[in-house]
Amino acid sequence: MKKIILVFSLVLGALTSNAQDGAKALIKNSPFHFFDGTFNMSYEKAISNSKSLNFSGGFHLQDNSWSSEDDIGWIGELQLRKYLINFKKQKSVLSGVYVAPYIKGAYFRSEGEDWWYVQENGYYDENNLWIEEVGYYNSYSKEIKNIQGGLLMGAQLLFGNIISLEVFLGGGIQYAEVEGFNSDYYNTSDMKEYTGVIPRIGFNIGAAF
Repeated sequence: MKKIILVFSLVLGALTSNAQDGAKALIKNSPFHFFDGTFNMSYEKAISNSKSLNFSGGFHLQDNSWSSEDDIGWIGELQLRKYLINFKKQKSVLSGVYVAPYIKGAYFRSEGEDWWYVQENGYYDENNLWIEEVGYYNSYSKEIKNIQGGLLMGAQLLFGNIISLEVFLGGGIQYAEVEGFNSDYYNTSDMKEYTGVIPRIGFNIGAAF
C-alpha cells in the first residue's frame, strides 16, 4: 500500500510541476483515425519560446471480411511548428495558434480475393441444369507508397497545463506509387493512391508530461 501511495504521489507531483512551470512536451492521439482502422499518436516537444517539433506515427490494420481483403500500413510525419499567438492566460509555449511546414510518408499493403464472373454461351452441368454464367476466385495484392509535403495552421489549447485539445487544417502536395492489382475498381478514389494537391484537417487530444 505504501508503494502505491508513493507512486501516486510522484505522478501527482509531476503533473503539479507541469502546471506550475508550463508544459514542455505533449503526447497526443487522433481519435478520427480510428474510423479508418488506424492508431495514430504524436509527440510534441518545445525547442524554444515559440517553436516546437511534432513527430507523429500511425499503424493501419483493417480486415474487410465482406470482401476478403486485409490492409496493413505505416505512417510517419514531422512538423516544425512556429507559434504566432500564445494564449496569455497559459504558461506553456505549446498553447496558441501556430503554422507548421510538414513532411509525411506512408506505406500500405492490401491482399485479398474476389469472385469474378465470366459470361459463357451456356452449358448443361452434371445435373442437367442449364448454366449461363460461371466465375472464379481471383487473388490480388497491392502496395502503395506515398510522400507528402505542405503547410498546416492550427490552434492548441491546454486545460490546467495538463490536457490538450488541438484542431488544424491546411494542405500540401502528395506523390503516390501503386504497385500490384486490386480488383475493387470502386476504390479508385482512395486518397492514399492520389497524386496531386491534397487537403488536411484534423483533431488531436492529449496530455502533458
